[in-house]
Amino acid sequence: MKLVQKLTLLLLVAALLFGAAQAEITVTTAEIGASLGLRSVHIRAVGDLMQHKKQLDIAKQSNGTYDYHEQYKLIASSLADADYTIANLETTVGKANGKGYSGYPRFNAPESILQTIKDAGVDFLTLANNHMLDRLGTGLVNTVNAVENYGFDHAGANRSQSEKNAPVVVDVNGVKIGFLSYTQSTNGMEDKCSEKVVKYGINYLKKADFVKDVAKLKAAGAEVVIALPHWGSEYKRQPGSTAKKYAKKLIAAGVDVVLGSHPHVVQPIKYVSAKDKDGNTRVGLVAYSLGNFISNQTDQYTDSGIILDFTLQEQKDGSFLAVDVGVVPLYCWNRDTMIQTISSAKYYMNPPQGMSKAAYERMKESGRELRSLLDDRIPFLLE
Repeated sequence: MKLVQKLTLLLLVAALLFGAAQAEITVTTAEIGASLGLRSVHIRAVGDLMQHKKQLDIAKQSNGTYDYHEQYKLIASSLADADYTIANLETTVGKANGKGYSGYPRFNAPESILQTIKDAGVDFLTLANNHMLDRLGTGLVNTVNAVENYGFDHAGANRSQSEKNAPVVVDVNGVKIGFLSYTQSTNGMEDKCSEKVVKYGINYLKKADFVKDVAKLKAAGAEVVIALPHWGSEYKRQPGSTAKKYAKKLIAAGVDVVLGSHPHVVQPIKYVSAKDKDGNTRVGLVAYSLGNFISNQTDQYTDSGIILDFTLQEQKDGSFLAVDVGVVPLYCWNRDTMIQTISSAKYYMNPPQGMSKAAYERMKESGRELRSLLDDRIPFLLE
């Protein structure tokens, strides 16, 4: 990221530290941190990796196998452009209970979708969402097995009580990052599952003890904590009071970054402050919803999303803060025979080959919609 952007974002950090005395907080950006020998991790995060029936049909090959690479082709390099990339897998994976692959309303994808996601540069998948029980307990277990077999780090869906109890901590660039993943619902599918699946299969927001969960991560060595809540109301471009309340509680409990999903549209990105149990002010970055990354949804706002780009920067006191925040604005280019996610900023002046005039105008409009929603001090990145 250019120095002018870094300085702009330093001002953004100072402007958005709600409820905290700015004189008490010294912010070290990634560039300054590097000069001081402080550690940092460059993170990219995206929202919902959907698998609607049209995506499934496009992926099907003449020999009966499935290949999703073409759908990710024009954005894969942007996903991979980080030390660590995070996404929400909003589908179960692998056939279960005698049923075939499917799109909405009960999502189930072939395992080959994971190969594409891995090849595109994603490292971590959050699995706590309202579709993770679409194939009941068997589907959940199949999905977690497949996600591990393809080499992803993950959180939010559990095959046993011991797995639910185990803290998820990942070492990236010598920085230990703890992950918390929760969902507000599973579309009532829990009522069709066995008691043990309901007990430990999914991490639910309403049952969570954030303070206890963060403490467990810290005891396991986590130096910074990222929470991934699947929350809010679908298709609303502003967070509701419940999401705002949970965001405050997460930050107060010791979470440093909150990456929300579920609304299928992008919502604002804010620095949120809250008092911890000792009365100290904590500040964390909250992206209330990252929107769709790829889907067959074409209504206004659902056809766009963002890649959130930030750096977890060690501060002089040993804590970590998310700094140098930027976004790659995304447009899901949907036509008769293909769906592809692209950067609307990269192609704003020159559309990709084969894009119709109507799609080009909609792509540019979606970028303007995102620009008007997000704080104008958050820069758009080309890719």
